[in-house]
Amino acid sequence: MTAAPRTLDILLIEDDEDDYVITRALLDKAQTLDCTLDWASSYEDGRDAIFSGAYDVCLVDYRLGAQSGLDLLEEINAQGGVQAPIILLTGQGDLEVDLHAMEAGAADYLSKDQIDTPLLERSIRYAVERKEAEQRIREQAQLLDKARDAILAHDMDGRIVYWNKSAERLTGWSKDEILGEQAHDFLYDPNDEDKLQQCYDTMMEEGEWTGELHMRTKDDEELIVESRWTLVRDEREAPKQVLVINTDITERKRLESQFLRSQRMESIGRLVGGIAHDLGNLLVPITLGVKVLKRRLGRDDDKVDRTLSMIQKSAERGSDMVEQVLAFARGVEGERVAVQPEMIVEEIEEMTEETFPESIDVQTSIADDLHPIVGDATQIQQVLMNLCVNARDAMPDGGTLSIEARNVEFTESDARRNIDAEPGSYVCLEVQDTGTGMPDDVVDKIFEPFFSTKEEGDGTGLGLSTAYSIVQSHDGFLDVESEEGEGTTFWIYLPLAEEDVASHASVNGEDATEPTRADGAGELVLVVDDEEFVLDTAQHTLETAGYEVLTALDAEAALRLVDEHGEAIDAVITDLRMPGRSGLELIRTLRAQYPDLSIVAASGVADGRTDEALDAGAQVFLAKPFTAEKLEESLREVLRSTEETAA
Repeated sequence: MTAAPRTLDILLIEDDEDDYVITRALLDKAQTLDCTLDWASSYEDGRDAIFSGAYDVCLVDYRLGAQSGLDLLEEINAQGGVQAPIILLTGQGDLEVDLHAMEAGAADYLSKDQIDTPLLERSIRYAVERKEAEQRIREQAQLLDKARDAILAHDMDGRIVYWNKSAERLTGWSKDEILGEQAHDFLYDPNDEDKLQQCYDTMMEEGEWTGELHMRTKDDEELIVESRWTLVRDEREAPKQVLVINTDITERKRLESQFLRSQRMESIGRLVGGIAHDLGNLLVPITLGVKVLKRRLGRDDDKVDRTLSMIQKSAERGSDMVEQVLAFARGVEGERVAVQPEMIVEEIEEMTEETFPESIDVQTSIADDLHPIVGDATQIQQVLMNLCVNARDAMPDGGTLSIEARNVEFTESDARRNIDAEPGSYVCLEVQDTGTGMPDDVVDKIFEPFFSTKEEGDGTGLGLSTAYSIVQSHDGFLDVESEEGEGTTFWIYLPLAEEDVASHASVNGEDATEPTRADGAGELVLVVDDEEFVLDTAQHTLETAGYEVLTALDAEAALRLVDEHGEAIDAVITDLRMPGRSGLELIRTLRAQYPDLSIVAASGVADGRTDEALDAGAQVFLAKPFTAEKLEESLREVLRSTEETAA
C-alpha cells in the first residue's frame, strides 16, 4: 500500500485578484496535487508570509507594485534564504528576467500566458521534490561532517570535489583550499606513487580497495590512515568519481608498534637471560680459578702473573657483559632515594663539554621548578651519558646536542599514547641531536640487546637495552622519534618523589662505605650448585680465603649434609636454579629448621628472583657470574649480619 500524498500548503503572492482567481481555478483541477492556497496581495504581506516558514511552495508574481518578485528573491537571500521553493510568475516570456530569477534562487519560472493546470502542477511537484532532495543531501552532508572519518571524493582525473569537516580537522586543509586540487599532490607522499597506482588498479577492477596509506597534513606531518576507496558510476555505468573514507590510525599503529616491541623485548629477555645464566656459570670457575692460581703461582713469576691478569680482565669483561644482559632481562636494581635531576644534568653537561669534540655544541635547559625524583643517581646518569655518547657518534661532522629537564603532567589521554605510560606527574629528561637520524625499522629495534648500527667492534649493542631496563626499573618509560637526515630525540620520563622523601634529595644518594676485608676463620660453608666446575672453583676460592667447605650438587644432597653436620655449618651458599628441588625450596626448608643459619642465594637467571629469594629466607643475593672478591664479600656480609642479629 502506497502512502497518500501529503497536502501541500501553497502561498501565492499576487497583487492582481483576477490572477489569484485564475491560479486557484487551475489548482482546483490538479489531479496529482492535494493542496491549500493562501493569497498575499502585496509585497510586504508576501514577504512576511514567506518568512513565517508555514508554506511548502511559493508562487511569486514578477510585478508587485513598485517592487518586483526579483527584489523579493534578493531580500530573501540577504536574510539567509527560506526552505520553501519559489516559482516566479511573469506576465510574458522574458528570457533576461527568467535568467535573473534562476540566478537569484528561483526553483522555476512560468509565463502566465502559457500556464495550464498540468504545467503548473508539474512545476510545483518538481520544485517540491527537488527541494526535499536538496534537504536530504544537506542533512546527509551534515552527518558526513559530523563523522569522525575524513570523507572526500575526487573525479577520475584526481581533482577533489567533496571534502567534509573531519577531512579539514585531520589534514588542516580547508574546503576552500582543497576543492579542485589534485588529491595525490596534496595528500600523499610522492614516494608512494607505485602503491597508489596499485590501489587505483584494484579499485577499477574490483570496484573498491581497502588498506593502509601514509597521508601528509598541511603542516607536512605524516599520518597513517585506514583508507577505503569506492568507485562511483553514473547512470550509464561509466566511472564518475572515487569516494574515499580515511580513518586516522596513527596512534593505534604507534601503540601496536610499542606493544609488539614490548612483547619482543620480553621474549628476548627470557632468551638471553637463560643464555646469560649458562654463560655466567662458565665464567665463574675462570674468575675464581684465576684468583686461586695467582695465590699459588703468580707471586714468584711475573710472566705467569701477567698472563693470569690478562685472563682475569677478559673474564671480568665477559662477566660485565653478562651482567648487562641480565640487567636488561630482569631489570636493574639499585638504591632508591630522592634525587635532584638538575644536578645529574649539570654533571653530564660538564663531562660532555670536557670530552666531546668542539664541533659539537652542548646546550642544556633546566626548569627552575624541577621536582626531585626517586631513583639511583648513578644509573640515571648512565642512561643520560649513553644517550649523549650515541648522539655524539651520530654527529661525526659536528652539530648540536640539547639536554632539557622539565616537569610534565600526563593525563589519561596522554598516557594512552604510550603503552608503558601511566597518568601522573613526571620529570622529563630530553636528549636531542641534529645528527644522521634513523629509519623506522632501526628505531623499532634499538632497545634490543646486541643490536647496533655501529661498526663491528665499536660497541656491544647493550647500551640502549640497559638504558631501557634502568628506566623501566624506575617505574618510568622511554620514547623516541627520529628522522633520517634530521636527528633523533629521546624522552625519559621518571615519576616524581613523594614529598616526605623529596626533602632528602641528593645527587647520588651514596653513603655506604667499603666493607672491611678479612679472610675466613675456619667457618664451615656449604656450597650448593648443580654445576661441578662451579662447586670446585668456589671450594678452592673459599678454602684459600680461610674457610672450610662442603659441596652438594642438588638440594637433597645439601639437606643430607645439613642433617649430618647440623649447627656446625655456619653458612650456606646455594644456586636457585637446580633440577629437582629448587634453591628456593631448599632455602625455605633450611630457614624453617635453622632460623639463625646464614644463607646466600646465588643466581644469574633473569626472572626477578632476588626478592623471592630474600622473602624465602636468604639474607644476601649474589648475582652470577661472580668474582672471588664478590663471593668472599657476600659470605662476610651474611656472617656479619647473622652475628649482629644474634647480638
